[in-house]
Amino acid sequence: MVGGLSDDEERYTFSSLMTLLIESETKLEELYETTAQATKQPELKSLLSDFGKSSLKRMEMMRRARVESVVEIALEPITGLKLTELLAMINTSVQNRRVANIDKLMTVERTISDLYAGASSKIVRISADAGELLRTLSRESIQRLRQLEGYV
Repeated sequence: MVGGLSDDEERYTFSSLMTLLIESETKLEELYETTAQATKQPELKSLLSDFGKSSLKRMEMMRRARVESVVEIALEPITGLKLTELLAMINTSVQNRRVANIDKLMTVERTISDLYAGASSKIVRISADAGELLRTLSRESIQRLRQLEGYV
């Protein structure tokens, strides 16, 4: 154990954490677009397309937060997020061919909401603005999830 951290504990800088969150949102946006193109229901197609466009905006807000908080805040590690596990859940969900895309979207939204909520609580003391942004995006993902549930 070094500096109070076990050797196998995940450590991230603010910038690397935000980059991983943006990559997760990118996968979600791609899944929304793929699902929107495949669906025949006009109302659902419109909702999915709107959520895909919203994901693009969410990525841009996170990029902006990352740049505006470019200081690596004394390189203090951010730990305790279990990102590897959550990112693996997202990848597995997206790649699972046995599950309908709408079910994938709900799983990914739930996972991303958890990811953003956990990251928010860890970075709020580093960057209050970024912490609040992630808290807002977490709540937004839950709202998206509730809307998607109406289509299953």
